[in-house]
Amino acid sequence: MSTQEIERQDQALFDQIALQYGQKDRTLSSSIARKGQLLSALQPLLKQTPSLGTVVDIGCGVGAPAQYLQGFYDHYIGVDQSSEMIRVAEVLNQPCNKTQFVASNIKAMTLPDHIADVVLVVGALHHMTDLEAVMGCLVKLAKPGAYLMVIEPQKANPLIQGMRWLRTKIDRGYSEDQIFFSEQELVDLLHQHNISIHDLTYRGFLSPPFAEVIIPPQFLSRHLSQWALTIDRWFDRYLPQPLHKLSFNICITGVFPQA
Repeated sequence: MSTQEIERQDQALFDQIALQYGQKDRTLSSSIARKGQLLSALQPLLKQTPSLGTVVDIGCGVGAPAQYLQGFYDHYIGVDQSSEMIRVAEVLNQPCNKTQFVASNIKAMTLPDHIADVVLVVGALHHMTDLEAVMGCLVKLAKPGAYLMVIEPQKANPLIQGMRWLRTKIDRGYSEDQIFFSEQELVDLLHQHNISIHDLTYRGFLSPPFAEVIIPPQFLSRHLSQWALTIDRWFDRYLPQPLHKLSFNICITGVFPQA
């Protein structure tokens, strides 16, 4: 299958599931987990700066980070190749004069160069084709010395990989063409574009299933979701470092070249 065919197939899938996907960020149990995971991953960056400035979110979906990060940015630009996802994002985030949404493949994007203080790529890199071109576009978007935040599913835990395989069989909104990066693959990808590694952590032991699946009944699952986040934070702090690779996700904060 050609690159263009893969992109068209992915776009059609996300156009089809946009409304269903958006429910995750409007349902308490899943939104608690999704917001908590994002803020936890951004902690190394939030400790350094009181404001994230202009955030460009690549593969933004329904634009939920615009809400989850309110108070932390001056301007938020969400980009997604699914026009239906962007349509839902615009509805969910009105009225807000600090947000902007663009329906575009990143490789065809027309945003000005060097506008981003922070580039977010949350669970989206593994959906993209021609990563060399994608990374080149990210470098063009970023101001010199800007930050890159990448959150990706990782494949070190075979039990979690088995759960993901099972999900491809029962969840029509979960693509069977999922790929999972190793730490070295992501580090090499960033280094090839002169993006230095500021922080690298493994996160998400119990909370990711709550983030990805709406679990009834809500009066119970919303509390379980919060408890899962609390336990995950304890694991982040106290679990021996080698065991961190048993988590669902890898989170990398990079720094774009100064010039």
